[in-house]
Amino acid sequence: MKIKNINIYSFVKFFLLTGVLILFLGSFFKLYISVPNNLFLKIVFTILYFWFTVGINVNFIMPLIGIIDKEINQRKG
Repeated sequence: MKIKNINIYSFVKFFLLTGVLILFLGSFFKLYISVPNNLFLKIVFTILYFWFTVGINVNFIMPLIGIIDKEINQRKG
């Protein structure tokens, strides 16, 4: 039963990480295409998008992944 729980948590962790990456890249390209063809605007958009996305990932997603890791380690030991 322990192995099954570890696999479920590892599965959730994997899909959470890949989901964040896919959503980040997909949203970035979709929004980047809609920005007017002004180099300054594209640079500002890129900097702001990366700034806020990294902030969201560090403050919300990484603690969630840490909790899942802690749960996986508890189930192992």
